[in-house]
This record gives sequence, C-alpha cells and structure tokens, in this order.
Amino acid sequence: MATASRRTARSASKNGASSNGKSKAKTTRTSTNVTPQKLADTLIAAAQKKFGVKLDTREERIGKKVGYATRERLGKNLLGLAKDDFSWDTWNKIFAKIFGEPTALKYPPEVVAQAMAIVYHDVPTEPEAAVQALIDYNDRSLEERNRREREEREKDDDLNDIEELLDDDDELDDESEDLDFVDEAEDEDLEDFEDDELDDFDEE
Repeated sequence: MATASRRTARSASKNGASSNGKSKAKTTRTSTNVTPQKLADTLIAAAQKKFGVKLDTREERIGKKVGYATRERLGKNLLGLAKDDFSWDTWNKIFAKIFGEPTALKYPPEVVAQAMAIVYHDVPTEPEAAVQALIDYNDRSLEERNRREREEREKDDDLNDIEELLDDDDELDDESEDLDFVDEAEDEDLEDFEDDELDDFDEE
C-alpha cells in the first residue's frame, strides 16, 4: 500500500511538473509572439472599429505638436515684425508650401525642429532636445488658449446671470404697476355707493 501511494505521488508530481512546464512554455511562446507594435496596432484598430475613433501614434502626436508650434511661433514673430502687412491666411499658405500641414509635415519632426534651432537661440540644436522644446511650446500655448476660453465662458455666464436679474426686476416692476392700477368704473361705483349710504343716513 505504501509503495503504491509513493508511486501515485511520484506520478502526480511528474504529471504536475510536466503540466506546469507546458503551461510555462505556452505562456512564453504567446508573450514572445506579441510585440509592442502589434499590440498597439490591435488597440488602434479596435478603437477605430468599435468607437469610430482614430488614435494617433507617438510619432503622429509629436509631429502635430512640432508642426503647430513651428507655425504658431514663426507666425507670431512675423506678426510682430510685419504688423499691418501680416496675414495669418497668407502665412498659413506659405507654411504649408515649405513645411506641409501641421498634421502632415513634409519632413521628420527632428529636421523641422533643427531648422527652428537655426532661427531661434532658445531652441536647442540637438534633435531630441529641439523637438522637446517645441512640444513644450505647443503645450503652453494650448493651456493658454484653454484658459482664455474658460474665462470667456465665465464672463458669458456672469452676463447671463445679470440679464436674468434685470429680467426679474422688470417683472417685479410690472407687478407693482398692476397693483397700483384701479379701474375707473369700479371707482365710480364706490363713489355712488358712498353717496347713497350718506343720503340714507341723512333721511333717518
């Protein structure tokens, strides 16, 4: 009996080890087959199919930030120099011919950023640092625009509140006028009643 139990235990142990070994091997094969690129592609495809949303890749996001930052910074610089002769519409067309659209640059972000480093002393000449400087510029600009929009919405809300208060005051004034109003016919009836009553008193 004891021998049979030991054989059973050894057999179970061997089967367990074999089973675990297969499990580990399977897990390893699966993880090596899935690359970060394949996983990202699957995520992007799922978002597009299920929600109709196009997720940008890292390279696309960086390209857009660099594109918008470059167009805006150069545009503001030209606006300050040319003043009344400057037109954003004209500049946007020139920018598109030179660099492409901010969402679809003709050149890699590193090349555009290094071109900006030649124009501006505060943009580093090292490619990655130059790209990061333009990304930071774009983020600050976006934050500033969002702040201005919030302030405008708050001003509009305040104006709406004031208009509602004024409307309430007008309604109160209208009610006051209604209370002061006395119908002339009713007033004459009251006068006649008072005269008749007085006459009755006089007769007594």
